[in-house]
Amino acid sequence: MEDLVEEVPRFLNSDYIDVIVKKIEKTDNVKVEKFEFKPVTKKGNHYSSVMIRIVVDYVVVESKNPKHLSFILKTTFDEKYDDDESMKFVNEFDVHSREMEMYDTVLDEFHKLLRSINDGTVFSAHKYWLDNTNRALIFEDLMVRKYKCVNRIERMDVAHAKVALIKLGKYHATSIIFKQKNPQAFAKFSKGYFSRDKPDIREFFFRHFDGLIELVSTLDGYEYYVEKLIKFKDLLVERGIELYTSHESGFNVLLHGDFWSNNMMFRYDGENNPVDVIFVDFQIPQWITPAIDIIYFIHSSMKEHLRFSKQNELVQLYYYSLKDTLIDGYKYTGYFPTLHEFQIIILKSSLHVLISALLVQPLIILDEKIESDFFLLMSKDEAGLKFIHDMYHRPNTREVVKNVLPVFDALGILD
Repeated sequence: MEDLVEEVPRFLNSDYIDVIVKKIEKTDNVKVEKFEFKPVTKKGNHYSSVMIRIVVDYVVVESKNPKHLSFILKTTFDEKYDDDESMKFVNEFDVHSREMEMYDTVLDEFHKLLRSINDGTVFSAHKYWLDNTNRALIFEDLMVRKYKCVNRIERMDVAHAKVALIKLGKYHATSIIFKQKNPQAFAKFSKGYFSRDKPDIREFFFRHFDGLIELVSTLDGYEYYVEKLIKFKDLLVERGIELYTSHESGFNVLLHGDFWSNNMMFRYDGENNPVDVIFVDFQIPQWITPAIDIIYFIHSSMKEHLRFSKQNELVQLYYYSLKDTLIDGYKYTGYFPTLHEFQIIILKSSLHVLISALLVQPLIILDEKIESDFFLLMSKDEAGLKFIHDMYHRPNTREVVKNVLPVFDALGILD
């Protein structure tokens, strides 16, 4: 498979750039003088889409003043890959149309709701244009406003986590109000990763689970867990389906769905303290328990020594942000759990600790020097299996497994 990181979509030419700039400027009297393409992320930082930074120098004819603009184009892989085994997950889960809908209607409506309670919070980058014909999304380059990602391998400290979870609480609260006003708004977002009609994602988790079992079998003193893991593998999908099934009698929100370090960008003050965060990549929204987003964030993106020691404190912080926005801000009068009840919701969702920390995080903290892309990640051939083996046998993954597995087992999840 050829390198796709630098691949430029066939439709992305000078005429297309001209169209984008005209839409941004809201005038046809634009002359593009030059443009260039730059990578958005380092290799291994993004998997299911093509993302390109486009830098343009142009002139608006009326003013004759030169302008410089940087924006992001996000689109799908070329259609020539649609029949590739590795693309079945992306296509069957319909991640791109989900994200297009989020940017087309949902996020705009969320921001309107916030403004109605005099809250200026912004969840997402400014959208310039949705090009449905080419399955492309064009939005602002957040780096222009000094936003940047944290290092996914080094992971987040408490200061970053607090900024992220406070805003997540507002996001979830706003989703509840939006659905209350528009009961069918999230009908398209009823299913998540685990579903009986999505065999490819099931195979993805199984291959990672096999990699986990193989690693644990080599760890001194961890023999006890091997048999438990082997037996639990057969239960993984059913337990996952149960976890990812929305129960209308429960407390549900619209998930971000992929709430980890690379899908948020932070802005800092003069002393390098994080003061704001913008969320990106809205491809996997689902109407379900907020525990999914919270657990996934803590156990995929936080520094190793913080994942358990700070979890309850961070859940509490999120809870009060959710409560302040929902009840004090929107004057919501529906069911709302107490903090104690909410902590129990988190505990009952502990299977997601295994998924986040032991099946997903090994990929997240993979060294940037290791060649990886979406096709290799989903591959069932020898190269794909070797990739998973090498990923699990790296020192930082071994540390995660040795720390998390005993705690996870003590919760009784493997029994």
